[in-house]
Amino acid sequence: MSPFAPDLDESMQNLKIKVEYLSGQENDINSQISNAERRPGKRPKKEVEVWLTNVQRFKDDVQRLEQEVVGETTNVSSRIRLGKDIAKKILEVQELQKKGNDFNSLVIDEDKTGRLLQPLTEDFVKFTKARNTENIWECVMNDDVTKIGVYGMGGVGKTTTMKYINNQLLKEKGKFSNVYWVTVSKAFSITKLQSDIAKALKLRFEEDEDETIRSSELHAVLNRQKRYVLILDDVWERFDMDSVGIPEPKRSNGCKLVLTTRSLEVCRRMKCTPVKVDLLTEEEALTLFRNVVVGNDSVLAPDVEEIAAKIAKECACLPLAIVILAGSCRGLKGTREWRNALIELISSTEHASDAVSKVFEQLKFSYSRLENKVLQDCFLYCSLYPEDRFIHVNELIEYWIAEELIGDMDSVEAQLDKGHAILGKLTSSCLLESVTNIFKQECVMMHDLIRDMAIRITASRPRFMVKAGERIKSAPYEHWSRDLERISFIGSLISELPITPPVCPWLTTLLLNISKQSMLAVIPNSFFSKMPSLEVLDLSNTRITSLPESISNLENLHALILHYCNELKNVPSLEKLKALKMFVLTCSKIEELPGGIEKLVNLRKLDLSECTVVHELTKYAISQQFQGLEKYSLLVGTRGVFGLDVGKEFSINYTSVPFRSGVDQPVLPAGLEAFVVYECHDPISLSAIPWFKDAKDLRKISVNCCNGLESIFSSSTFSEDGQISLGTVESFLLFKLPRLRVLFDGIAPPHIIYFNLKKLSLKECDAMKNIFPVQLLQNFPNLETLTVESCKNVEDIIVERAEMSDRGNHQDYSNSIRLPKLKDLTLRYLPRLKSIYNGVMVCPSIEQVLVSDCLMVRRLPLSLHMDGEQATAPPALKHIFANEWWWESLEWDDPLTKTILQPFRDGKYQYVVSYLKVVAKYSIPKWMWP
Repeated sequence: MSPFAPDLDESMQNLKIKVEYLSGQENDINSQISNAERRPGKRPKKEVEVWLTNVQRFKDDVQRLEQEVVGETTNVSSRIRLGKDIAKKILEVQELQKKGNDFNSLVIDEDKTGRLLQPLTEDFVKFTKARNTENIWECVMNDDVTKIGVYGMGGVGKTTTMKYINNQLLKEKGKFSNVYWVTVSKAFSITKLQSDIAKALKLRFEEDEDETIRSSELHAVLNRQKRYVLILDDVWERFDMDSVGIPEPKRSNGCKLVLTTRSLEVCRRMKCTPVKVDLLTEEEALTLFRNVVVGNDSVLAPDVEEIAAKIAKECACLPLAIVILAGSCRGLKGTREWRNALIELISSTEHASDAVSKVFEQLKFSYSRLENKVLQDCFLYCSLYPEDRFIHVNELIEYWIAEELIGDMDSVEAQLDKGHAILGKLTSSCLLESVTNIFKQECVMMHDLIRDMAIRITASRPRFMVKAGERIKSAPYEHWSRDLERISFIGSLISELPITPPVCPWLTTLLLNISKQSMLAVIPNSFFSKMPSLEVLDLSNTRITSLPESISNLENLHALILHYCNELKNVPSLEKLKALKMFVLTCSKIEELPGGIEKLVNLRKLDLSECTVVHELTKYAISQQFQGLEKYSLLVGTRGVFGLDVGKEFSINYTSVPFRSGVDQPVLPAGLEAFVVYECHDPISLSAIPWFKDAKDLRKISVNCCNGLESIFSSSTFSEDGQISLGTVESFLLFKLPRLRVLFDGIAPPHIIYFNLKKLSLKECDAMKNIFPVQLLQNFPNLETLTVESCKNVEDIIVERAEMSDRGNHQDYSNSIRLPKLKDLTLRYLPRLKSIYNGVMVCPSIEQVLVSDCLMVRRLPLSLHMDGEQATAPPALKHIFANEWWWESLEWDDPLTKTILQPFRDGKYQYVVSYLKVVAKYSIPKWMWP
C-alpha cells in the first residue's frame, strides 16, 4: 500500500493547521494595508494583491480537497491520489507563507485621481496659455497660496485655461495626489454644489440627507486627503465653505481651492488670491482669427488679411468672440464678401450702449449669418436646455423632428441624418461645441455666453420662456404670456402649475421634463385646453398619477414624451391625436394600452419601456398602423404581465413575467433590429425561445440578468427547418449571466454564422472558463471589438478545443490565429485568467489593447508586423493600456517584441476606468450598463 493512503486524515489535519497560520498571515497583511490606506495617496502593491488573490484561491482549493477526503473512505487508489494532492498543497502553502514574509512593503503611492478635460479648441488654448497660464500655474505651485480666484470677463478664456491647468496637474508628478473639477454655474444652491463635489469624489449621498449631514460627510472625506486641488468653475457668488463641507486649504495639508468667476469681488469675498485672465493682444487676436478661418497651414490673400485684421479688432481681442466670428467667416470668397462681412459687423454693433451689449451684438452677428431660418431656429432650440448641460444629440434632433424644424422625409433615419448635418453646420460656425459624455455618447453644448445671447434673442421673437435648471417651484399665471412659442422647465424644481389654464395660442413646445427632485404631482385637468398649437409636450420625471383630459384635444401634437413617470396609472384616449408621430411612456404603472392608440396612423416611434405592459400590444403589433414604425428593440423580462412592447427607436423595451416556453407566445414585428432579453430566467439557451428564428433582420442582441441561461445557442435545439440566421447581427452584448458556460453548446451547424458581427462584450458571466474555441472564432471574420470583463472564473480567452477545461501543462506557442478586423481588445477584472491565447494572435488592424486586473496573465500573444524583413508593431496600434508592474512581469517569446511594443504602453487609463465604472452604476439603468 502506498505511504499516502494510511496517513490521509493526519496529512489533511497537518495541511489545515498550516492553512490556519496562512489565514493569520493574510489577516495581518490586510490589517496593515487598511491602516496604510487611511493615509492619502496609498494603495496596495500589485504583487501583494496577487498574493492575496492566490491565498484565497488556495483556501478554496483546500476546502474542496477536504470535502473529497471526508467523502472517500475505502477506495485505495482514490486515497493515494488525495494523499498526493495534500502533499502538493503542503508545499504550496509553504511557498505562499515564504512569499508573504518576503514583502519589503505592502503599499505604494496611488495613481492620481481626476479626469482629463477637452478644452474648447486647440487654437484657443495656444493663445491663452502662454500669458495667462503661467500666472495661474505659479500660484498653484506656490505652497503659500492656498486659494486662487481666476477672474475675467465672459468669453476671455477662464474655463479653457483652467481645463489646460487641470490636465497639466494630472501629468505633474509628486505635487498633488488628486485633482477634482466641479462646474458651479448660475443656478447655485448648496445642495447641488454638495452633490456635484460628491460625484467628483465618487461619493454617493442618500437622497433624504440634509445639507448639514452632507457637509459633515464631505468635510470628513476631504479632510482625510492631502495634497488635492479642487477646481470650482464658473462661481457667481460667495458661499460659505463650511456649509458646503469644504475644509479650509492650508499650507500644512498641501490642498488648493481654485475658482473661476467673472467677478473680482467674488475673489475678494472668498479670500482668494486673484489672478486676472487678460484679453489677447491685437497680434494674437489676428493670429487666432486666421487659424480658425483657414487653419495653421494656410494664408489669406493680402487684401483679405487687412480686412480680417479689422474684423478681429472689432472683437475687442475677446477670444470667444474671435472664435465665433471666425467660424461664421469660413467659406467667404473674395475681397467683396469679406468687405461686406466687415460692414455688416460694424453696423450691427454701432448702437451698443456698453461693452457687454457690444459683445452680445458681435455674437449675434454670427447667428444672423447662418444661412437659413431652419439653422437659426435649431440653434435657438438649444437654449431651452440648462446652462452647461451636455445635450444628447439624438434627443435634440428628435425634438427638432417633432416640431417639424426638420421636414418630412422618406424615413426617420433620413431625418436623423439631416439633423446631424444641421449640427455639423452649427458646430462649424462655433456656435455649438461637440462633446462626448462619460458614456461616450455624442453630445453638444453651448458656452454660457452664447446661451445668454440666444436667450436675449428669444426675449422678443421668437418668444421663449426659459426656466431650465432654475430652482423655482412655481410658474405664476402672469408669466404665461399669449405670444410665447416655446417654454422650458428642464431640470427645474417646479412643483405647482397655474390652476387657470394659460392662454398660449402660439405655443408649440412645452418642456416640463423637470428635475427628479421636483414634487409636481398634479396637472390641472383643463391646463392644456388653450394651447391649440402645441406640437411637443414633455412631462418626464413628474409624479402625476393621471394625465389631464385636456391632452386628448391637442390635435396638432406631434410628440408626447413621458419618461420615468413612475406613478402614472391613467392615460386618457389618444384617438384624436391624429398628428402624433412619437409616443414615449417609460417606467409607468399603466396596466392597459392607452385608448385609441390603434388610430394613430402617423405614429412612427413608440416607446413603452419598463412599463407594466399590456395584453393588447401583441394585437397591435400585427396591425397596419404598427407597420409604420421603422425601428424596434425588444426586451423580455420579469416585471408585470406577459406582453409585447415594440416601437421605433433604440429604447423600445419590453418586460414580463418569467418566460415560459409555449405560453402566450407574442407575435414579433417584421424587421426587428434589436433584441434584448432581460431577467428571463426559464430558457437555458436563446435557441429555446421558439420565435427567435423569425427575427431575420437583427443587428443587435443583448442578453442581461438571465439566471437560467447556460448557452447562447445549442445544437440540440436546432432542426433542419429551424434555422437561425445571424448574418446581419453586428453587436452581441452578454451581461450578468451567472450560469452561462459556453457561447455555443455542441457543434455549430453551418447555418449559424456571425459573418457581420463587429462587437462582442461579456460581463459578469462567472460560470465561463473559456470564451472561444478556435473553431468558433473562425465564424467572426469581421470582429472589431472584443470585451471580457468581471468574469471571475475565466481562465482562457481562446482555446484550441472547446472541451479543453483541463489546461494541464499545455503550452504550445506555435499556433496562430488571424483576426483581420480586430481593433479593440479589452480584458478587465479577470482574477483567474491565465492565458489570452497559447499561440500567436495576428491582428493587423489592432488599435488598442487594454488589460486591467488580470494578474495571472503572463503573456501577451500579439504578433508583430513584418515590413519586408523588419519586425514592427501592428500598423494601426495606438495604445496598450497596462499597469507598469504587470507589463514588467510579462514573459516574452522574443525580447524584441517587448522592445517594439514598449512605446505604445500607457498607464493613464486607470483613473478614467474607475471614474466611468462608478458613475455608470449610479446614472443609467442596469440593463443598459456598457
